Amino acid sequence: MKKILSFLIVLLFVMNISCTSSYAKYMYNDEYINVKLQRPIKSNNYINLKSENGFVIFSFDGYLKEMDKLIVNEIVITLGDNDSIAIKDKNDYILYSFGNNDNIYISSIDEFEPIVKVENDRYRDYLTFIRNGNKIDVINYVSLNHYLYGVVPREMPSTFPLEALKAQAIASRTFALKNINKHIKEGYNLCDSTDCQVYGGYDSETEITNRAVDETIGIVLKYNNELIEASYHSNSGGYTEDSANVWGISYPYLKAVEDEFSVGLPNSNWQIILSSSDIRNRLLKNNINIGEIVSLTPTEILGNGRVVKLKIVGTNGEIILEKDKIRQVFGYSDIKSNWFDIRKINGNNLDNSIKEIYAMDSNKTVKIKLSDFYTINGEKAKVFSNREGFKRIVTDKGIENINKVQALNDSVEFVIEGKGYGHGVGMSQWGAKRMGELGYTHDEILKHYYSGVELTTLY
Repeated sequence: MKKILSFLIVLLFVMNISCTSSYAKYMYNDEYINVKLQRPIKSNNYINLKSENGFVIFSFDGYLKEMDKLIVNEIVITLGDNDSIAIKDKNDYILYSFGNNDNIYISSIDEFEPIVKVENDRYRDYLTFIRNGNKIDVINYVSLNHYLYGVVPREMPSTFPLEALKAQAIASRTFALKNINKHIKEGYNLCDSTDCQVYGGYDSETEITNRAVDETIGIVLKYNNELIEASYHSNSGGYTEDSANVWGISYPYLKAVEDEFSVGLPNSNWQIILSSSDIRNRLLKNNINIGEIVSLTPTEILGNGRVVKLKIVGTNGEIILEKDKIRQVFGYSDIKSNWFDIRKINGNNLDNSIKEIYAMDSNKTVKIKLSDFYTINGEKAKVFSNREGFKRIVTDKGIENINKVQALNDSVEFVIEGKGYGHGVGMSQWGAKRMGELGYTHDEILKHYYSGVELTTLY
């Protein structure tokens, strides 16, 4: 109870002075954070809560005060009158009505292990609520350790070796504390999605992942006595990436390192075949319309093979996608990383029914009908076929290949072959698994992926 009270006092103090660094500092000692729940919520204005032993209602007015015990198994949080939030029983009877400034907290009557079910998922510790217009934000006010209980098994399979799970627990703890103010302006610290870290609450917990959290309690990663950005990903493909190449920010501890531990494991190599129409549809979903797809060409590639810029040429124009935008447009689960090659298959045999081809010069895409004369770069040109199934441009100055001008049809496909899964920055989780299996300890795993860091105990 003392921890809760001290946290609330600190939170009010921080909101008054708007000092994010002080807030993060005090959070270490209090070990409680506010996590917005999105995954279990089915309605933004009608939330079902269940507790086997009933509920305790708390208010805060300078100190935490128990208002009442509700000896019922189910209650509903819903919109009330005049911008209020109502607590109702299952018969729709209003038990309490409160506003955002009333600081109402709800927990289970079981004070030793309070667990409340939100819709179909259970969460430890306390719940509070914020009304935003016609929506209610559900916030899990949870100890940092209990938060990590619900994060580690959602971010790393519980079947991984204990030392790998410990490395994940330390990385996740460091990430949480480093990003503690990510959503502070919205009234909470972190969310439960990949925008922060995936948090599954009590139902995600396993014995071994809880053990990994408990046996590393308070341990974080620092560089020059500052918390690091402890980013991690699924598989590096054999080489991690420099943060500057992904986010444009250079961190001395997030440098590219050779990672033989990730090779030969799931998603260290992958392949996908996409048709031109499939690619066009993906572009259209992102409000990009450049017509039928003619070519995909990486125009900037890092030394380790990761694509920084991808040029996509269509019949109505072209676009260059950069860095993470490539995976965002094509789909993170399909283009698993930016480390890939592209080759084009099919579509090389011309069909007499095709009435148009597309000629590309160095400046733009030009649509040309078969056997018609057009002016390209100020010169008259005519289209001819050659034996290879491509079209050539003939100008007054002679025969010139502006590009291998290829007829388009629905059979054009692009084979994309890549390595790794994720952005590639920081710890490779599959690499950590292999290191754990080989007998490396959690600190050795972390120091392999995060250059020059130290493990420090905060509390």
